[in-house]
Amino acid sequence: MHKPDIKDLLERYKSGDCTEQERSLVESWYLTWDTPSLDLSEQELISDLELIKQELPRKRRRIGGYFQMAAAAVALITLTAVFYYFNYREPAKNLVNPTELSKIVPGTNKATLTLADGSTVVLDAATPIDGINQFGVKINKSAEGKLIYVSDKNAKVADAYNTIITPKGGQYEVTLPDGTKVWLNAASKLRFPVVFAGNERKVELSGEAYFEVAKDRKKPFKVKAEQQEIIVLGTHFNVNAYHDDAFTKTTLLEGSVRVNKGSAQALLTPGQQAVSNNGSAVINVRKDVDIQESIAWKNGLFMFEQEDIFSIMNKISRWYDIVVEYRGDLKGKKYSGNISKFEDVTEVLKTMQLTGSIQFKVEGRRIIVMP
Repeated sequence: MHKPDIKDLLERYKSGDCTEQERSLVESWYLTWDTPSLDLSEQELISDLELIKQELPRKRRRIGGYFQMAAAAVALITLTAVFYYFNYREPAKNLVNPTELSKIVPGTNKATLTLADGSTVVLDAATPIDGINQFGVKINKSAEGKLIYVSDKNAKVADAYNTIITPKGGQYEVTLPDGTKVWLNAASKLRFPVVFAGNERKVELSGEAYFEVAKDRKKPFKVKAEQQEIIVLGTHFNVNAYHDDAFTKTTLLEGSVRVNKGSAQALLTPGQQAVSNNGSAVINVRKDVDIQESIAWKNGLFMFEQEDIFSIMNKISRWYDIVVEYRGDLKGKKYSGNISKFEDVTEVLKTMQLTGSIQFKVEGRRIIVMP
């Protein structure tokens, strides 16, 4: 795409006459732009992009629901996508037809709670919870739909556990009996005692969760996850431990944690991430990681940083509850960018398709990925 076309696109953006797809591309261009890489003069680019900057606050919206946050409403898949669009602008093959995806909607706040006696409670917006009491611990649901455990002085020591399971297409927040807050991502499971007795607070996690642990120096908080055990006194951290992912990752946002795997140990400081896998007894510590990327899911975003298509589609399939099929050689391709989790899945796929290196085909709730 050459200078006259770029200027035409920018003019239509400023006048509000461009399509939604073109608007996202222009805003993506601004958000990823460092130096002029196209054939407009630097002054022309700076002038036009400054005008776009002024428009961006009015083009953002607040994502509702009980994971509230301010998230970008634009689809951003790096300057790579914009570069392909500007320079080749050929009709993308097999672009996803939005009507085919009308039934593939974003996930919601939902889960299932299994009580100590084996009975189950559906956790969603429509189902009320009326004063469940277990061994002196009351279970309530807030007006925002969060599950809250309240332990009083009459709580009895008991070897009893509760389990919360989020399905594909679900997420949920719970406050545990000690005051610890846990956000569960899709397709995750948290098992915890109704009463934290003894000299430790131990929970078991499969999937992904973000923890804000209530401080108690006399009782360390432990998370037993896939390939890792995390030990803290009171801190904020994220654990990604899906059994079908190659790695288990613990990312520290605040405080300090110790991560164990067999005889291996790692002590993390904020901004560090402990990574382990099935094939090794070693814990690798990554420094200066993007902590916002690790908790993007909690804040209503998909965020990718040089991530392969298999990892990306794992996240998408869990949130939209879809089946993914791969055809052809898709190895070696990396993608970066972010997009709201509450957008239609069409926007995610169509934006990725603009890179020109990948295509999608939809058959019911099955998405076929092809080079």
